[in-house]
Amino acid sequence: MICELAFLAVGNADSIVILPADSSVVVIDLPQPRGLLKFLTDREATEISRIYITHEHRDHFPTLEGLVKFLDNWFKEGRKVRELCLPFEVYKKAREKLGINPDKNPRLERLRHTLLRLRDWEKKGSLTFLESTRNSNPYSEEGLEIQVLHPGLLYAQDHLASINGKDNEISAILRVTYGNFAALLLADIEGDGLKELLTTGKTEEFKADLVKIPHHGAWPKNGDDLQSLLKAIDAEIAVLSVGSNNPFGHVVPELFSLLLSLKDDSSHRLSQFVCTEVTRTCFYSASKRAEMGKKPELEKSKLCAGDITIVAETSGKWTLKTQNQHEEIISKFPYAACKGRTDLGSLGI
Repeated sequence: MICELAFLAVGNADSIVILPADSSVVVIDLPQPRGLLKFLTDREATEISRIYITHEHRDHFPTLEGLVKFLDNWFKEGRKVRELCLPFEVYKKAREKLGINPDKNPRLERLRHTLLRLRDWEKKGSLTFLESTRNSNPYSEEGLEIQVLHPGLLYAQDHLASINGKDNEISAILRVTYGNFAALLLADIEGDGLKELLTTGKTEEFKADLVKIPHHGAWPKNGDDLQSLLKAIDAEIAVLSVGSNNPFGHVVPELFSLLLSLKDDSSHRLSQFVCTEVTRTCFYSASKRAEMGKKPELEKSKLCAGDITIVAETSGKWTLKTQNQHEEIISKFPYAACKGRTDLGSLGI
């Protein structure tokens, strides 16, 4: 028996589909609903057992209106979605927005219609809404299990009550297991949320064969905590979902440096890391990157591996499949980080 974890090439964003053999699929984040719909249609999927939206940022979540449009298109063909985990309190905040804006302008009317559609699906039993906080609503079907490791319910409530923004810190962190295979999907965790995860998580929960690197290869201010977490996970492979024309410098040299140090350290298991798209760190020298400043990575998006699929077996063995001829593509990049050909410059870490 096998289970596929597909990391879709959606630019500087996350969209993950888990496809167990002979079972319905699980979707984690959908920043590009049309692309996801095509992917699932091409794979002849007819049922989504659960959708997780890790947090409210647009590189993971298409807005409530966009989500309802995706669900409408999905349901039209007689296909099913059983459960949906929305970002923490996103529905409540949308409902409150309507309450303080009695005027009937087009934008609010669209939002009102969106919330009515969600409630209607809930009433009819077409869709069940679940909370995704630590230890809540674990998923289990046909050998596939998913647990939420972060955020805790009270932590999320405290965060929203005291901090405006910083939704990355309450990203839903998911541990996926399939027999003896384990993956840790770190969404965009950073800052205080990263510290909280390290404090509340248990050593055995962190250990995994695969890690999805957080925040598209950014480097948080508390980079030492990220280093501690990646060491605790001790994965064999790291996946990075990154957009080649992003203006943030992702994947940043500090992150590549950490991955290379783990790869070269015989006390850790990391054997490879792979990106969905090209990064300028792999394409340009350190001096050229300094000249570019915050300009987009490349003039046009360029796929590297493209869609990345990990085919996992219950024994714990896994294989990597890439949409593109990855080895051929990276042979043309002068500073391909995954091959150790780097010019990382002065890191200051």
